[in-house]
Amino acid sequence: MKNSFEEWVQEITEGASNREIAMNAGIPMTTFHRKWTKGEFTAEDAVTIARAYGRNPIEALVEQGTLTPDEVHNAGVHPIEEFTMLELSREMLRRVQQQAAVPDYLSEPMDGTGRKKSN
Repeated sequence: MKNSFEEWVQEITEGASNREIAMNAGIPMTTFHRKWTKGEFTAEDAVTIARAYGRNPIEALVEQGTLTPDEVHNAGVHPIEEFTMLELSREMLRRVQQQAAVPDYLSEPMDGTGRKKSN
């Protein structure tokens, strides 16, 4: 029975042969076959295969078992679609503020006439 990682590899490679996968990933065929048979793919192997097939290496590490979905979620790796408009707006404002030089008249308190308050 194949584990989740091998099933994922079959899915992303659209059922390619082990030989084709090994060649595309740049892994020697004998090494690939041994790891496939014994289910001994390392995190490095997972990343290599993912990159060879244009997939996200983080996805590969979850499928391979190095990372859990909770670890990825807690690390802050989220698609932009998951953020609310408020979160996106706050981040945009933070970046603008970080990069913009703030004139004194925006950072100093003013009285009702538009003049700086005297201390």
